[in-house]
Amino acid sequence: MPHDPQCVFCQIVADSGKCVLLAEDPAAMAFMDIHPANPGHCLVIPRGHWPTVFDIPPDAFAAVARLVVRVAAGVQRAMAPTGLSLVQANGHAANQTVAHLHVHVLPRQDDDRLALNWPRTAIGDADRIAEIAARIRDRLPPG
Repeated sequence: MPHDPQCVFCQIVADSGKCVLLAEDPAAMAFMDIHPANPGHCLVIPRGHWPTVFDIPPDAFAAVARLVVRVAAGVQRAMAPTGLSLVQANGHAANQTVAHLHVHVLPRQDDDRLALNWPRTAIGDADRIAEIAARIRDRLPPG
């Protein structure tokens, strides 16, 4: 698996004592976020260093997703939030602060005022939506 010794998450993979570990398996690990947005906020990462979803092999991302589901269930049972957000950002414009793929498991409350939501706008132009969908479909990698 690729590793970047300068990456804080790769350092955590190398020494899990540097985190509050929740769960791990051969491909992924979950630990508490040291800058929690809400109580129970945790992260799930691959053990290999892949900066974004565009870099990670599908099987490695699937391993992260399996652990995300497990950790989300634990957070739900422990914290009893009224909602739960899964956030995975790619690149600076998406507010990715650590260049190692990670998924935030973020318990939510109705009144938490955490700004992850965007305003709901009017229904978009159907022709424009279809045009963009066609562009995306034409550029999907084989799968």
